Amino acid sequence: ARMASLEDLYAVSRRLCFDIQEGLVKLERDEEGKRARNENLARDMRARMGELTKVTSELERQFRVQAMKQSMAKSDVWKRKVENVIEEVDQLRVSMDRFGSREAKRMNEAKERDDLMRRVTDDAEFRSLVGEYDAESGSMKSIRRSGSMVDELLETGANVLGNLGEQSATLRGAKRKMMTLLDNMGVSSSLLRVIDRRQRLDAILVYGGMLFTMVFLLIVWWIFK
Repeated sequence: ARMASLEDLYAVSRRLCFDIQEGLVKLERDEEGKRARNENLARDMRARMGELTKVTSELERQFRVQAMKQSMAKSDVWKRKVENVIEEVDQLRVSMDRFGSREAKRMNEAKERDDLMRRVTDDAEFRSLVGEYDAESGSMKSIRRSGSMVDELLETGANVLGNLGEQSATLRGAKRKMMTLLDNMGVSSSLLRVIDRRQRLDAILVYGGMLFTMVFLLIVWWIFK
């Protein structure tokens, strides 16, 4: 078979460099987008990198042979071309190695997560702890709900006591006005005493209701504290 010329090797190396660079861009785009890795593309890039390494080695060898036969000017031109190819190949190799390291790290992390989840789901003690945590969490939620109920009851009780206080003040004012009116009208003292006793009974009922409400709220608070 005819040995590849320097021009042929250079053309092949440039094409491989372009293909590998394009493939790396696609792989890194998938990596940044958290998409699933394209195994076929990654495998193809590794194969092309191996092929490029061989072509570059042959390119260097052919250049050294041709340099002894060519003129100085032509030799300098090819020297710059070969050096550019070698530099680009080194950069691509570094990029491929870095991508491979990141990919290996992600695969190890995924494997560790899977192993951890498998151990966790198979660990009876851990499941028991999770169950206890769920129970404790449920108890805390129940306590918070009870606390909210107590707060609502206390607020309602405060409103009731406030209303009772207002009613008591209103009754006392009405009593004074009525007693003054009846006295001016000449109502007998016995009738006034009957009315006064009725007013006192109403006051006892009001204050008794206030006391009962306070006691009830204290009992509720003690139960749910």
